[in-house]
Order: sequence, then structure tokens, then C-alpha cells
Amino acid sequence: MRYNTNKAKSAIDAFGQQIPSFAQGIHAWWRWVSQALNAKTDDIKLQQWVVERLLPWTYWHQQAALTKHCELKLAYQAAASQAYDRLIEHPLTQQLDAVARQQWVKWADWICTKYQRTSSAVEGRNWYLSRLHHTSRGFSAKSLSVLTVIHNFDLKRADGTTAAQRLFGYSFENLFEWVVDHMGELPRPRQSSFTQSSNPLPRLTFPA
Repeated sequence: MRYNTNKAKSAIDAFGQQIPSFAQGIHAWWRWVSQALNAKTDDIKLQQWVVERLLPWTYWHQQAALTKHCELKLAYQAAASQAYDRLIEHPLTQQLDAVARQQWVKWADWICTKYQRTSSAVEGRNWYLSRLHHTSRGFSAKSLSVLTVIHNFDLKRADGTTAAQRLFGYSFENLFEWVVDHMGELPRPRQSSFTQSSNPLPRLTFPA
């Protein structure tokens, strides 16, 4: 059986063109980590411990818990185990008191959740906008009503006036504040069919 080498090469080339974009996202996240760490502590050794030991364990622990792919889960668990061993063997891990360790674990958990390996959120938004603006059905009557209200009562010119204010000659309440005051109780979220388990990472401690 012969494979279409041209098609495979085209796919590889297309993926290669995306690498700079991937690298920019990773670089931006690391810059955020650096800035957040500098704001939290000026201890260089502590910063190195967080970056080189704590963050790798936290990241792989999160990924192992998130993935449902059996082979990937095993690989992530192995990576988390190796990172945990490196974390435990570091002298600073034992020197920090339990309260400080737990605070850093929570911080690492928080910063790692901000690193997104996928653009699905943006792609989903773009798909929705594309469907909204380019479908032959156009805007729904409810959408048009909402957009009309926003245009007349919220959008302002450089002088700070809205279209409704210029038409009627007096100011109206802030649109957002009016909606909040009149919207009433929000509906409860739908019940998920999957059992939600709390993240055990912030509760984990290291042996003394």
C-alpha cells in the first residue's frame, strides 16, 4: 500500500507554520508566571523552586486528572510522578513550613489552570459569530431587539451622550445597572450527567 506522501508533507508543513503561534502562547504564559512570581516574592531561590520543581508537578498532575485518553493518562501520570520525586528531593521543599507550602501549591494550581493548550474557546466564539453574521437566517427578533436597546441606550458619542438621550432630551439610567436591578434571580445551572470531583491538588501536602 502506498501512502500519499504529498498530502502527508502538506499536513506537516501546515502544522509547522503553526509552531510560532504556539510558541508565542507559551512565551506569554511564562512571562505572566515570571511577573506574578516577582510580585509575590523576591526570593530568587524560592522562585527557582516554584518554576523548576513545583510547577512541573502541578501541571502534569492537572493534565493526568483532565485527560480521558488511557495512554495519555498513563504518560501524564508518569510525568507527574517523576516531577513529584524531583520536588520532594529539593531541600527547599522540606524547609518550608506546612502553611507556606500549601499556599504555594494553591498558587501553582491557580497559575497552571491559566495555561490553555487549545484554542477551542476562541474557535468556538469565532464559529458562533460566523454563524450569527453569515447565516441566511440572519439575526433573530430577540437579538435585534437587544442590539437596538444597546445601540440606543448604551453606546455613547465622544460627548458622552446616547442616542436616546439626544432624542428625548434627558438622561436615562445606566443600562447595565438597570438590567441587574430588574433581572431577578438567575436560573440554577443544569445538572451535569457527569460526576464532578473536586480538585485534590490544593489539599495535597508534602511529607516532612
